Amino acid sequence: MNITKKKINQAIKHLNLEIIGNGDGYFYFVDLTTTYQIGNSVLVCYLKHLTLDRWVEEAAEARNSNIIEGVQQ
Repeated sequence: MNITKKKINQAIKHLNLEIIGNGDGYFYFVDLTTTYQIGNSVLVCYLKHLTLDRWVEEAAEARNSNIIEGVQQ
């Protein structure tokens, strides 16, 4: 399967998150309501380095974390 930002964003929409990044070795999730970064960055060079299921897991972990914009809540 070809992994794209569009496919990832469709798969994580239920978490109210969107993936951001341009392939500089990291991607991160932002809250669709606040546009704040949620969780830590995902350190991969290319989207295809993770399966779609793993991207969903990473998003869920980010959503469940208490780190917003790098600040502990």
